[in-house]
Amino acid sequence: MTARYYRWLQINPKGFLFFEKYTKNHEKFRQNQKNIYNVRTMKFFPENYPEEYIHGEVEFFGKKFFVNENVLIPRLETESLVRRARKILANGSFVSVADIGSGSGIIGISVADLVKEIFFIDISKNALEVARKNFEKNREKYFPDCDGNFWNQDLLEKIPKHWENGKILLLTNLPYIKNDDWENMSKDTRFEPKTALFGGEKTGFELYEKLFTEIFEKNLHGVILIEF
Repeated sequence: MTARYYRWLQINPKGFLFFEKYTKNHEKFRQNQKNIYNVRTMKFFPENYPEEYIHGEVEFFGKKFFVNENVLIPRLETESLVRRARKILANGSFVSVADIGSGSGIIGISVADLVKEIFFIDISKNALEVARKNFEKNREKYFPDCDGNFWNQDLLEKIPKHWENGKILLLTNLPYIKNDDWENMSKDTRFEPKTALFGGEKTGFELYEKLFTEIFEKNLHGVILIEF
């Protein structure tokens, strides 16, 4: 039997343990690698693995959201975009709201109580499923009269017909980091989906440029709020 020795470093009150594991015959741990062990799920996670993914939950703008490795972990600063969007919606008339590059859906869901419909648009099917789960999780309590639409597509590849004749609010936090900046990212960020972080080879803002082009080509009217 392989001898294994554990040295417990810290017990986290949220339910997981940080430790160093030593073993002679297990290649994965041969380099004295630090790992995270989740007591509830009985799973091992690599060093710097985000707590939010371990627990599968994060709080944002007063609501709890499900997250996994298919979506970016919500940042506190994104709440500023939400607050601005809520002010705009409270003082204007919009036929529709779209959360473009929605990821977990936190932005759209955080304004859903002020509108009748929201379009969640993302190129990742897996991310859209997370957004759908979060929408249904919060709908009954916070916005029972809002309809959620989940479109798996690239930006504004297609648009609803009624957008052509009304005022719309576009909300987005698209990737804006250059592809070759991977080595400069923090260690915990490296577990997040690259499609949610990196925006292109040249400047990183290629997706924003494409989005603005599509807005003008489709002659859309309204307001767009972006974060970068």
